[in-house]
Amino acid sequence: KLYGKDGPTDVYIRSPLNDESTFWFVGKVIRMIEAGDAAADAERVGTVYPTEEEAILSQKRLIFEYSKNQLRPQNMGGKYAQNLELWSAPGDSEMDVVQNKVTLVRITGSSRDLRDGFNVKDVGYNPEIYVGDERG
Repeated sequence: KLYGKDGPTDVYIRSPLNDESTFWFVGKVIRMIEAGDAAADAERVGTVYPTEEEAILSQKRLIFEYSKNQLRPQNMGGKYAQNLELWSAPGDSEMDVVQNKVTLVRITGSSRDLRDGFNVKDVGYNPEIYVGDERG
């Protein structure tokens, strides 16, 4: 109820120095959305509802560090760590992305771009976990 079906957003990283054509699914961000329910709305900490872009930008450092050091260091860490790019797609659209049914959107900016009234407690990050040497 606090997040609804529009709350999650899939997040991808492209590492142009490693492979310009591969977009790695690195997890999901979730954000509070306007529920139209006073009890649910009361759970919001900030004074504004986070946008998809704000949810991702607020978690950018965590997403990059996790991806470089834990998720795919062989593709995003070390010499490949510079120039990493964040991209987004609607939540739960991984299969549509693979089938080119969804267009990825590049996310640029930093935490300086967050609106006054934004609060990081209104968003979260659920990282992807790859087992073995899974492909992007």
